[in-house]
Amino acid sequence: MSIENSKSLLKASKEAFIVSNTINQSVHTNSSHNKAVVFAMVAGEASGDTLGANLIQELIKRYPQAKFVGIGGPKMQALGFESWYPMEWLSIMGFFEVLKSLRKLLKLRKELTGRLISLEPDAFIGIDAPDFNFTLEKNLKQAGIPAVHYVGPSVWAWREKRLNKIRESVSGVLVLFPFEPPIYQRYQIPVQYVGHPLAAKRIGALSKVDSCAKLQLDDRLSYTAVLVGSRSSEIEQMAPVYLEVVEKLHYQYPEMQFVFPVVNEHAKIKIEELAYKNNVTSSIHCFVGHMSDCLQLADQALVTSGTASLECALYELPMVIAIKVHPISYWIMKRLATTQWVGLPNVLEQKNLVTECIQDQANAIEIFQHMTEVIENQTVRAAQISAFKKQYQVLNVDSAKLAADAIDQWALKVNQ
Repeated sequence: MSIENSKSLLKASKEAFIVSNTINQSVHTNSSHNKAVVFAMVAGEASGDTLGANLIQELIKRYPQAKFVGIGGPKMQALGFESWYPMEWLSIMGFFEVLKSLRKLLKLRKELTGRLISLEPDAFIGIDAPDFNFTLEKNLKQAGIPAVHYVGPSVWAWREKRLNKIRESVSGVLVLFPFEPPIYQRYQIPVQYVGHPLAAKRIGALSKVDSCAKLQLDDRLSYTAVLVGSRSSEIEQMAPVYLEVVEKLHYQYPEMQFVFPVVNEHAKIKIEELAYKNNVTSSIHCFVGHMSDCLQLADQALVTSGTASLECALYELPMVIAIKVHPISYWIMKRLATTQWVGLPNVLEQKNLVTECIQDQANAIEIFQHMTEVIENQTVRAAQISAFKKQYQVLNVDSAKLAADAIDQWALKVNQ
């Protein structure tokens, strides 16, 4: 389904929630929210930490005394979330990579399941991390704990039949894209489109001048954002290739500068070591966090496939997408795929809008060639930016509020 065809679904979703929100406001006004509601949550990576933090902020408005426990990152913890285990333990991508850590992950899930069943939270929200969370959700649901999954797995891309088992595991699924609800409805799974919170995040972005001032950069220069990914496996695979690309781009465009927003200090050290090795330290600026600032000041981006590609699109940033995983993981994923694209901007558009360099094509020479096209070809840039504007309009809804409304309905039985 194209982005244009999805607009009617978005409109229907908004109209439905206008009615439900009116009722919900009355319910929330007339009921006591002093009860210490307990929400258990598990987020497995940086993007999930952002989703979780936004949702926590909305739930606190409704349940001021609420307690939040489970597994989460720094953004969730800053809001009072009690993380029992490091989120990084779940930040693993690819079949082969997960296999190497399988024993540790299974032990963690078993221990976490026991703790949560003993705690008996009012609701569990699993944020992404489907391989870990769906089994956990099924166990909790069987124990009488409502289980909501936030970020529907990519059944539109591969293995749609998973929904038969997912139906048994959850009380409902929150999905980020407007083409997803009909798929879940075919399997009688409660579903709610909630838009993407990254779209709302863009509204308050600073100007290039402000972002440069904040990061102490010269706003007169051209910048390319390089997003290596948040998972350790992505950083190991993509960072060396990207630094080779930067070396070539620096030679081609001597005045160009490169910003690397990374997820933690370990990734920053890795990038800086590679920059020294490739003799491009003078043109590279690496920051822990500051993703929005880096995208706001950049003129184009090189990005690892994932949520970051959507974030670049929402900032209307022309880009090249790349991804490389372990050969075994790629072999398996390629044979199970049901879509020809990996980048979310292309999936939303249902066409080859952004160049994707996948696996063998994710090498320095080919990525460099495509990056020069994005930098120099105004027709390519204009086509991407035009499509990104439309995607932003569709995805920019009040995600946290819609998600909390659905959780109220499915788990806490508000307005039922």
